[in-house]
Amino acid sequence: MSENKINPLESQILRLLQGDARKSFTEIATQCQVSTDTITHRFHAMKKKGIIRGTTIVIDPKQIEKKYLVFIGIQVTHPYSNQVLTMVKKIPGMCVVTRAIGRYDIEAIAIQENIEKIGLTKSTISDFQQVKNVDIDILVDKPLLCPKNFELE
Repeated sequence: MSENKINPLESQILRLLQGDARKSFTEIATQCQVSTDTITHRFHAMKKKGIIRGTTIVIDPKQIEKKYLVFIGIQVTHPYSNQVLTMVKKIPGMCVVTRAIGRYDIEAIAIQENIEKIGLTKSTISDFQQVKNVDIDILVDKPLLCPKNFELE
């Protein structure tokens, strides 16, 4: 049995915290039909194991004048992934920049306020000498970029 395998109660605790990371242990205990001490103990045990690494908030980019959520796929000339990764992270609007395996060597998520800034971001990345190709996808629906999307089962 894996040391980090979670049981049904821990799964339920995580699911409730994914919905609202500020939910009190008392409220979670009530919903799970166990004591607050049990929730406290399980929470701290999962934190110690590295299953829980922190808490976060979810921001709706459209509510703060950042209207476009953009996925960026970057193909890089070998062996320059780390150099390109470092440069891309410095571009304004980048939320997530990570190395990848598959179609792209680097995948990024950016929040931009208009089409012109998206084009500028793509051009900036394309201008890096080590970049072979850049693909841009713009999400049109309202996505949730948060642990709520992470399925436990």
